[in-house]
Amino acid sequence: MDLKLLKQHAPCAWEIPAQGKMRVPAMIYASEELVRAMDHKVWEQAVNVAMLPGIVGASYVMPDAHWGYGFPIGGVAAFDADAGGVVSAG
Repeated sequence: MDLKLLKQHAPCAWEIPAQGKMRVPAMIYASEELVRAMDHKVWEQAVNVAMLPGIVGASYVMPDAHWGYGFPIGGVAAFDADAGGVVSAG
């Protein structure tokens, strides 16, 4: 993954700032080495999850993340059902 797309908050905390249709930012929790090794599809999917209705807080990506089917494997997100949220597990 290209680190230029991220804002580093701590040694293992990286943010994809909310942009475009993103309702919340996406956060990646991993070492620089692990983030660099992540496929760009992880970035794309974390951004897509951040666009879902009812998402609360942020779209989260854990250190073991790799791209999945719409939601990165190793991804976490909470959704408010009263705000049109969905149930989605990664």
